[in-house]
Amino acid sequence: MTERNRTIDKLRGICMLGVLGIHTGSLALMCAAPNPHLYMLLEILSRYSVPAFFFISGYGLFCHYKPGVELNYREFIKKRFQSSGVPYLSWSLFYMVYFTTVVPGCIPWFSPLGLLHIIFWGLACYHLYFMIILLWFYAFFPLFQKLMAFIQRIGLKTGFAMLFVLQMLFNYWTMHPGITAQQLPFVLQDFFTYRLNYLPLHYLFIFMLGGLAAIKEKEFFQTVTTKFKTVTVLYLLSVAYICGSYYWYYYKHGYDLISLTNTFQQLSPQGFFYTIASILFFCAVFGRQKTSNYFTKAVDFISDNSMLVYFCHPFWLSMIDRTSHHFGIVMTTKRVIAAYVLLLIISLITSVILTKLSKHSASLRYLLTGKK
Repeated sequence: MTERNRTIDKLRGICMLGVLGIHTGSLALMCAAPNPHLYMLLEILSRYSVPAFFFISGYGLFCHYKPGVELNYREFIKKRFQSSGVPYLSWSLFYMVYFTTVVPGCIPWFSPLGLLHIIFWGLACYHLYFMIILLWFYAFFPLFQKLMAFIQRIGLKTGFAMLFVLQMLFNYWTMHPGITAQQLPFVLQDFFTYRLNYLPLHYLFIFMLGGLAAIKEKEFFQTVTTKFKTVTVLYLLSVAYICGSYYWYYYKHGYDLISLTNTFQQLSPQGFFYTIASILFFCAVFGRQKTSNYFTKAVDFISDNSMLVYFCHPFWLSMIDRTSHHFGIVMTTKRVIAAYVLLLIISLITSVILTKLSKHSASLRYLLTGKK
């Protein structure tokens, strides 16, 4: 395994920690007096994680299918549907059954149209929209291959600078469209309402940056590691930018915590800048790592189990939430932190157990992970 692969694997583990942080943020809101600093850590500073997974996906795809490489589209889609589509459908069904059981009638999936609606938009559980966007990236990958070839022809610096500007404009336009769903024809309303659930264009720059890391592997990782101080300064500036914005609107303008989350999510200018800087910083940190230690071994372990942790952790978060309600446990800052640690541990244990069970059942392995 090359250093590049070890770096990307560790990035996957760090991203999984961020995803758990984002979702644990809901518990922070349950505190009698929510801690705005903890909430910022969980709901704002953890939001590099979702876009960074698209960076990893772009890296993986362009490693195998560089610009100019022949792509058998039918076989490509078949393979990608197996690896991502099958577990998406399996886990969607699991969460539809689970949430219908604990909250009867909350998910109208018993009719064919209702089921299609949930599956198409990724609505079975709040984290599954990622899989929908990923599948759309797969569907349009030949176009992204051509886009990378075009960027190479006009020059990588020029091409990525143009793509950066277009990404900022597109994200701002889709986040502030100036219209509501009710102003559109009925058939288009869901496409408007769930636009963040299926449009891969929101993360195109990040995805293509992963592709750049693949086709310019040596130069990319050498640059971020040799210019570690510059990358670190960029990262710290991005942290100051997004945290400063958060505190300014919280203390100066009186924004509530949910409004702050919606304002400074990963598609905002602050979030976009922070995401890019975070990816470069973590790549630099792990790229410079020559020997293993307890932290890197832990990150590797999380990375190895990241797929099943991603799929199963909302179930355990729901169980933690329901248990706290049942026993009248009031959330505090310390209890939210403890819930995060518990969620990580129990999700990892679940992943290990399911992985071991899957070794004895090819069908179970296929349904859970898409691997035969």
